[in-house]
Amino acid sequence: MDEKIEQKPNGLNDSSTRLKSLNTKNLSATNNINDDVDDEVDDHSNQIAELNNRIKNDFISYCLSFLQEDDEARECVQIVWNKYLQCVGDVAMISAFFDTLPFNIKGSVFQKYQNEIIEWCRNLFHINCDTLLYSTFYSETFLRIIRYALKQTNNENNLSLKKAIIYVSIDFDTNIKNDLLSSISNIKFEHIQNDVLHEDIIDINQLEELIKRNLNDIDSYPFMVIANAGTTLVGRCDELTKIKQLCNQYNLWLHGIGDLLGSLALLSTIKENVNISCDSLTIDIVKLLGIQNLPYLTFFIRPIIEIKQDKRREYNSIQNERLNNGNLSTKSTTNTNISPSTITNNNNNNNNNNSLVSHSFDDIILHSPSISFLSVWSISQRCSKTHVLYHMKHSFDLTNLLIKKLKQIKTLKVLIDDDNQGILTYKRICSGDVPDDRLPNTVILFRFETNDVLEIGNLDDLYNYIDLLNLWLFDKLSQQYPKMNLELLKGIQFQMLKSDDNCSNRIPAHAIRFAPLEHLLDVIDGSEIQTFSDNMQRYSDILLATMTARARLSSSVAKYENLVSIPMPNWAGIGAIRYIPNDININEQSNVSSYDINTIQAELARKLQANDSAFSLGGGTNEHDSMFYLRLGMIRKCDDLDVLLQKISDNGKETETSLKYVEDMAEKIKVGIEKVQKDLQNENQQILAQEGLLRQLPVISNIMSWWSPSPTTSPLAMKGRSFDLNSGRIESTEDTYVYRMQIDKQSPHALTHNDGETVTLSTSTDLATNSTDNIAEQQQTQ
Repeated sequence: MDEKIEQKPNGLNDSSTRLKSLNTKNLSATNNINDDVDDEVDDHSNQIAELNNRIKNDFISYCLSFLQEDDEARECVQIVWNKYLQCVGDVAMISAFFDTLPFNIKGSVFQKYQNEIIEWCRNLFHINCDTLLYSTFYSETFLRIIRYALKQTNNENNLSLKKAIIYVSIDFDTNIKNDLLSSISNIKFEHIQNDVLHEDIIDINQLEELIKRNLNDIDSYPFMVIANAGTTLVGRCDELTKIKQLCNQYNLWLHGIGDLLGSLALLSTIKENVNISCDSLTIDIVKLLGIQNLPYLTFFIRPIIEIKQDKRREYNSIQNERLNNGNLSTKSTTNTNISPSTITNNNNNNNNNNSLVSHSFDDIILHSPSISFLSVWSISQRCSKTHVLYHMKHSFDLTNLLIKKLKQIKTLKVLIDDDNQGILTYKRICSGDVPDDRLPNTVILFRFETNDVLEIGNLDDLYNYIDLLNLWLFDKLSQQYPKMNLELLKGIQFQMLKSDDNCSNRIPAHAIRFAPLEHLLDVIDGSEIQTFSDNMQRYSDILLATMTARARLSSSVAKYENLVSIPMPNWAGIGAIRYIPNDININEQSNVSSYDINTIQAELARKLQANDSAFSLGGGTNEHDSMFYLRLGMIRKCDDLDVLLQKISDNGKETETSLKYVEDMAEKIKVGIEKVQKDLQNENQQILAQEGLLRQLPVISNIMSWWSPSPTTSPLAMKGRSFDLNSGRIESTEDTYVYRMQIDKQSPHALTHNDGETVTLSTSTDLATNSTDNIAEQQQTQ
């Protein structure tokens, strides 16, 4: 911060000091207040200042308490607040004090600060203007310009009954246009077809044709052209100097917008006769200076003339209804200092002579919140030129550095490239002895695009697939670099130039946009841009490998008899694969075969996802094809496709064998359960016949067992059954309880899952324990 900041008191202390001084002087002039009263005033002022500071600090501390866990957000908030406080200061109290003054006093005080702001803007932005307006909303700037230009044009040419035509480019903001049409009834807009070779640029030849055609229209007349010096999305620049010549020829008003209008401030040397080629212009100093809560500045470059009208009373009423809405008026160049007596005399003259209508732009500013111009004035008093322009210069440097880095990546296309237009200098937008300095880049647009792919003809709808790849790229970059505030321009917002057979046209396309000028936090430096470009190279290699693999997917899948390629038009990865078992004919499908295929795909996805994230399960939602499939995502190398397909084939065969074994074994178990249930029922009937009916009765059975105990070992004792998965046989559990072990038996005719295994013995602790318990119980009974 420069010496101005150190000399100026900051915040509420500054305001309270001025208020205290003013109160003291007034009291001394009107009343002879003694020292005791002065001390009381001082104490009261200090108490108010301390109270305001405490309230402000408490509020800020409470807000920051919610960001304690998010250190990054807390740091960003503090950076924004400190920057605003350093550059603007606490102007709320000054603004509140100014708003309480009588209107005639405001007019007298305002001229001093308005002149200081205009002089500061001339030295900073090198814009020679006659007057300056401050607007809170962007549409408000157009509203004021159009109303003033309409009043001046109608006064000179008596065209108030015709509709004024405003020529704009096709990408002009629709919301602003609708707002203006609803506010001003006697205007209409006419869009100019953009230049075919360069997007967002007005075609001057077509503009001249439209002007000539509308000159003979009985209901409308050419009125204004709104041109861009740095379009919103792409950052293109219209030829303001040529458009200005055309407007001078046909007496049209030219209004300029765009970020490049303020870039003159970055030029080291510039002559006095250099000025921007337009009649008025609007710049967004929030973007240029990187300071929040600042108004839009509208510069009037065309000299403001005093408007005199000599019309009937009904003409005056029409003009007041159409043009004076919102207290809009013109400023007299001959009347720079306004005093209460001057205002009174002007009012008396207006009352006595209805033919003279003269207002001042100062009325618009004075009827608006005073914080708009006071915040700008505070910056002019507190900050040096280097400090104010740091954000603009840093943003342009970042854009140029990123353009240089991205041009080194062959598979990336930088869409804002001046090779088609040549080097654009300030002569494009300025008149006079303009230096040959190159216009800076405010925005950069880039996208992944390449034709250097083998078998690229196999890709259906190539441009749509490249858009999908750019969507994937944007998701990765926005997650990894949130501070860069990257933006995705979709096909509905942006059209890219395409050249085929010596014919150029535009097609919708996706592109990634980087505009550091629009973000107020200067948290990005050159090292982060270098890291970003390195990762861009890595991501570009992934996209190129994936694109190459997708192009040869069909030919690679044809080498595997069990794999089928599934078309995936809205998938950015390689594609989709379905494994078909050997015993299923793909042309003769049924519900059973579809179920088997879906089971295999689900099991394959579960296995492959455990070791490789390139696989995912898809399908099942299409009414024409309800079967599942495996989706293949991104790969790092072109050779990875063969590896993935081999994995699918091998794991598919293994899964198919396992599922067949399970199905066969499930059928065997089902048959075995039925057989065992029948055998156990027969054994139970035999035991019942041997023991007799009396032993089954609850009370008599105990007497019979005491009188004639049943034999401890009976050949008809009920035996359990077990099912051997390896042999597929149902066996009795008698041997298990006798030998306290299970004997694995292998049948040469049984379906096996683990081939080549020999007979193994495995002890069963649980069974051995149960057998021991049974022997102990038998001995106790005896």
